[in-house]
Amino acid sequence: MNSMTQDELKNEASSLEKLLIDKTVKKIWRHRTSELVIEFNDGYRLFVDSTSNQELEFSVTGGDQ
Repeated sequence: MNSMTQDELKNEASSLEKLLIDKTVKKIWRHRTSELVIEFNDGYRLFVDSTSNQELEFSVTGGDQ
């Protein structure tokens, strides 16, 4: 995976903020040492995974998409 530019990082952060703003955390857990999962009261889940080159990958699932 290529490193992201500063603009790409800002755009990704902005997109995540729009999806997750005002949500209430229900549960936080870890399936693996490289992964963090945050579940929100409305069913959304944010997965944060550390890759082998120490970059972060984000995924949002569930909710009323």
